[in-house]
Amino acid sequence: MSRMAGADNLVSPHGHSSERRGTVTVELAIILPVILFLLFSILEMGFMIKNRAELGQAAREAARLGAVGSTPARMNEGVNSSLSGIPANDVVRSYEHRQWDEETGAWGDWTQLGVNGTENDANASDQIRVKLEYDHGLLVPGLMAPVLNADDDGNVHLSAASVMMRE
Repeated sequence: MSRMAGADNLVSPHGHSSERRGTVTVELAIILPVILFLLFSILEMGFMIKNRAELGQAAREAARLGAVGSTPARMNEGVNSSLSGIPANDVVRSYEHRQWDEETGAWGDWTQLGVNGTENDANASDQIRVKLEYDHGLLVPGLMAPVLNADDDGNVHLSAASVMMRE
């Protein structure tokens, strides 16, 4: 009995061997989770870096306003206007100042920035520090939470600070 050459490699109507189609399916099943993980990791890191950069810009803007004598209320407005992708109510703010101590030759302790008339209560040449904190919610907490050290709610704590000299 003679056999036809190539009878073992059955060809589908589309010209692909059934063995090759099965191989492609297995390869896709192996590589697809890796590709999706990389895609979501890139998106997650991109959003997180964007939010951290926004916090940094908002802190610099508020410190600049404080350095020229603006009140904490006006500094809040500066922070709010600098935040485009972060809800302003979710940002924890801290405005502080400290003086140089001539006797000890060192900076004093940080104290909360207050109001003195129409300006803040820092003296000329005091340091003004603005600290902003935000809990960034992960897009896919189960995927990136262990890698990014997220809390139980899937949030990563982001913070930014800026220090400027009062003019």
